[in-house]
This record gives sequence, C-alpha cells and structure tokens, in this order.
Amino acid sequence: MPSDAWDALAASLIAVREAFQRDEVMHHGFLPGSPAATEAADEPFADDWAAAPSRNANTAGLHLMHVAMDHLAGLAILLRSQEPASIYGPSTLARSLIEVAARCHYLLEPGISALERIRRQQSDRLLALWERKQLAESMRAEHPEQVHEAIDYLDDRIKMVMDSARRHGLTPRKGDKVRPPSIAGQDLKPIATTALVEALIGEGNGLGAYSYKTMSAVAHGREHGMMQYFTHQGSLLNRTHGDAFGNIEAAPQQTALNLAGVPLAVVKTLDRFYIQFGWPVQHVGPAARHLLEKWKRVAEIPTL
Repeated sequence: MPSDAWDALAASLIAVREAFQRDEVMHHGFLPGSPAATEAADEPFADDWAAAPSRNANTAGLHLMHVAMDHLAGLAILLRSQEPASIYGPSTLARSLIEVAARCHYLLEPGISALERIRRQQSDRLLALWERKQLAESMRAEHPEQVHEAIDYLDDRIKMVMDSARRHGLTPRKGDKVRPPSIAGQDLKPIATTALVEALIGEGNGLGAYSYKTMSAVAHGREHGMMQYFTHQGSLLNRTHGDAFGNIEAAPQQTALNLAGVPLAVVKTLDRFYIQFGWPVQHVGPAARHLLEKWKRVAEIPTL
C-alpha cells in the first residue's frame, strides 16, 4: 500500500503536467480576446526595454509555468524513488516549485494595469541582469578583459531598463553589491518571496509562509527538520537516558502532509494562468481536481 500511495502522488503530478503540455501545443500562446491579448493589442509603453513590453510580460508567465512544470516532473521522479535518500529532496524541490509558481501567480494577477505587469516583469529582468553581473564580478581576476566587457554590457542593459521605467513614471532603485536593482511598486518596497508564497497558498492565514520556511534545506538541517522523519525501533541504546535506535523514514502520508502546499500552489497558479491566456480548461481541470483529491486522501486531511 505505501508504494501505491507514492505512485498515486507522483501520477497525479504527471497528469497535470501532461494536460498543460497538450494545451500549450494546441493553443500556442495566449488566445484572441484573452486578457493577455487585450493588453498586447496596443503597446503604449514600448521603449528601449522592449518593442512589445506587454506581450513580453505575459509571455514571461508562460516561461515561468514551464519551469514550474519541469520542477513538477522532477518531484514526481523523487516521490517514485522510495529511497531514504529522497526524504529531503522532495521538500527542497517542492520549495523551488512553489517559489516559481508564486512568481508566476504574482506576475499574472488579474485586474492590474498593463504598466504594473510590465513593472513586475522588468523588475525580474533587472534581478537576472544583476545576478549575471555578480557572477561576472567573481571571475574578474581570472579573465579581466573578457569580464570587463561583459560587465559593461550588463551595466548598459540595467541602465536601459531603469531609464525606460523612469520615462513611464515608475521609480527604479539602483541597488548595490548586496541588494539587486528593482522598479518599485506603489508601496515603494520590493515584495519578498515569502510574502508571494503566502499570498498564493496561505491567503493571509500563515500557511504559505510556514510551509515555505519548513521546506528549506536549512530547516532540514535543524533538529526539528530531522526529527519529523525519525521512527524509533529496536531496543534502548542507553537505558539510563532512554536513548533509542532510530531510522530516518518518510511515509507517504507524512510527505503528502508536509508538501501539501504543492498541489495548492499548482492548481491556483494554473487557474490564474488559464484565465489570463484564455485557454479552455477541459484538459487541465479534471487533472487539477484529481491532484487535490489524491493528495487530500494520502495526506489524510479533510480539505485541500
């Protein structure tokens, strides 16, 4: 029965991924009349950052869904491995999946202005450019000439994005060696990933932030992270102190409970994505409902 439960969890993930892949092949991007198509029909914010920034901002959501689906496939493989080595791997991979899903969910939020969507996408672009520059900086001593040219190029791209943002009334933040550059929103503060995960999964009840933290590799290295998987067996090793021999072991029920944020994140993000792109849900809808039902049954929780 445990092996059947592991397979059921994995199969439910794969079914959602396959449904998404079929729909992507069928529709080739956002459909006419969808919110994404409406935004992309007129590009009043075209600038040096892009000739079609609204189209690019929505397409970035598709790219993020690709990454999330790849993580989904990797998680399914780990769940089917049924080896002790896979106890912590699924949690760490699930954290990455939820993080990508949260960014996609945030980027494709309905009801925001086209400029706000562009701001969110261009802020992510600034982060990517900044991270590439940090990598180049680390290689400056070994390849000074090539690295200097690369850094100049990245600085020019960062400046171009920030100048375009400023021309459209946005507030770019320069950043430094510790903090990446960004384009501020209405609250003038970057939104932390934990807050994005909470908005996706917890919706204000704290579940998202809690699950995101407990899935981290750092948390797994702490006593609580290890003890949740210990099962005691055999005789006492030290009768005076009550020390017992224990094996680290992950049961399907405990794993499904620990990773309950995964099906929630996947279904909510897919729902927002399909609305924004105007895709019909006849394929992904049944797969998503089956995903929630299967994880709820294995995790033995009343609602999910």
